[in-house]
Amino acid sequence: MKVVRTRIFSILCENEPGVMMRITRVFMRRQINLDSITVGIEPTGLARIILMFRSDDFMAEFLRKALLRLVQIIDVETIDPETSIVREVALIKTHRLGEQEIPEVLHQIDKIGGRVLEFRDNSLVAEVYGDHERIQKFIDALGPKYIKEAARSGQVIVSRKME
Repeated sequence: MKVVRTRIFSILCENEPGVMMRITRVFMRRQINLDSITVGIEPTGLARIILMFRSDDFMAEFLRKALLRLVQIIDVETIDPETSIVREVALIKTHRLGEQEIPEVLHQIDKIGGRVLEFRDNSLVAEVYGDHERIQKFIDALGPKYIKEAARSGQVIVSRKME
């Protein structure tokens, strides 16, 4: 039985135009949706791309091998969230809140350890951080009743292994 679950790839590649298009094309051809894409430049000048997607074991390994065939790709590492530190940041903007709604929203922000960045005209912008599931639970708890806009950073990952 094929078990579909969330997968994370850490891709080390050349930092040049067209690389992201080639990478996303590998996923598009297999009709795999990318849930999160984060790109950063390493001190060496190479790019580090973190991809989060859902697939079974067979497809994940197939995708990893397909990516390694691309000339610009140096390495593709499958990341285990259990042995890594995974974080994401979200900025949440609320609709204009009623006086009785403000304490509920502030309570939810405090509960997740977030902070209010701006409060004006009974609307606020909050910053929350944590793993993907934690942020999603926060967004689900407030829902469209309170949230006007949500911007998320994507996954940032560092392995716990010390080498």
